[in-house]
Amino acid sequence: MAIEKKDWGTSTIEGEDVDKGMVGHIYKRIDAITWEPHPVNENVRMGVILTKKDDNVQITAFRARVPKGEVVPEHSHPVHDILFPLSGKGKIWIKGLGDFELKNGAVVCVPPGAVHKVYEVTEDLELYDIFSGPIL
Repeated sequence: MAIEKKDWGTSTIEGEDVDKGMVGHIYKRIDAITWEPHPVNENVRMGVILTKKDDNVQITAFRARVPKGEVVPEHSHPVHDILFPLSGKGKIWIKGLGDFELKNGAVVCVPPGAVHKVYEVTEDLELYDIFSGPIL
């Protein structure tokens, strides 16, 4: 499949001027995100990157830190949950699909509605977590 070459330096979208006020929503520094407790385990921290509520985007993206020995208990989401481990080691269980390693170099795509959990975190785990639709 050929990718159409575009002029990425222009400031128009389909002939309309780009709202320069959107810059704070399309460019963020990861080292500047605010870390908050995860809703299902307060020892797990999440740094929210993009949400529909704050950024008017149709995805949700955050960075998660799961300390060694912690668990993210069984839960599900109405959209795909795509995990990109950056460092550390753990496992993810997806109901009906099995267990998978979470470590750098892996990508896990949890189907919508699938019950899953993160467990057996043997090294502090840090990952990007991207949802294919807005959940926050």
